Amino acid sequence: MRRLSRFLSLILSVGVLPFVLPGATVIAQTQESAFEYVAKVVCGTRDRHHRVVFATSVNIHNPGPGDTKLFKKLALTFPPGKQQPGDIRRLGEDALKPDQALQTDCADIAERAFGGTFPTPYIEGFVVIQSPTSLDVTAVYTASGRDNTSIDVEQIRERQRRTTPPPLADLIPVPGASGTFCIRRNDQLSVTIRNQGAAAAGPSTTAVDFGAFGIATAGTPGLAAGASTTLTFTIPTNPNCFNPDCEFRIIADSALVVPESDETNNIAAGVCLG
Repeated sequence: MRRLSRFLSLILSVGVLPFVLPGATVIAQTQESAFEYVAKVVCGTRDRHHRVVFATSVNIHNPGPGDTKLFKKLALTFPPGKQQPGDIRRLGEDALKPDQALQTDCADIAERAFGGTFPTPYIEGFVVIQSPTSLDVTAVYTASGRDNTSIDVEQIRERQRRTTPPPLADLIPVPGASGTFCIRRNDQLSVTIRNQGAAAAGPSTTAVDFGAFGIATAGTPGLAAGASTTLTFTIPTNPNCFNPDCEFRIIADSALVVPESDETNNIAAGVCLG
């Protein structure tokens, strides 16, 4: 950190010019990631008292045994400077196989965030890297002036992010007032499916398995959180499921198309006495 402090002191020695980025659009896209790395980035030429060229190269390595993805964004501090928050720009998503590495530098940042050209001769800010797996991230800083050239290498500290899982639906078969699932009128079985989860459920399929007498299915409409729907199934009578009683299983979301907070409570067993 001492070397980086000396490097940054050189930045301060050449001054800061006020600038407001015209028409800037804030893009603060993130992904659900367990790990985050924030690397200081300084790029371009500053020429208040001494002409100094600054460059930053951020190197990213995947030390894990599996493939990983990472998301990168640029958080600017200059422009605009003067203690005003800067623009946030997407740098894209990348994939790394085990032991692969990649680099993002000033040229890459200019291309991805600004279409190839920085809005000012000099920019400053942070490259923010987010990933579901742990990475090795190292930044290399260079400053070249008329009198000297400095190179600093800094290992970027890993920060674990606390992510909140998104709310999910939870589809369950609902028994009748008597506590049983045999809700019938003649050979028609009524089945109620409720979404007891915290999020809406998209359309799905409900199945009733009558064992050796076959499986009946019915399309289930999308359900808001807390909503229910009642479906009707025909009880097999040829051959007759009542032999003497008709046993069955109700399976909510039988095709497993709805992400649910609990996938173990979709099935309920019932019996209708003959």
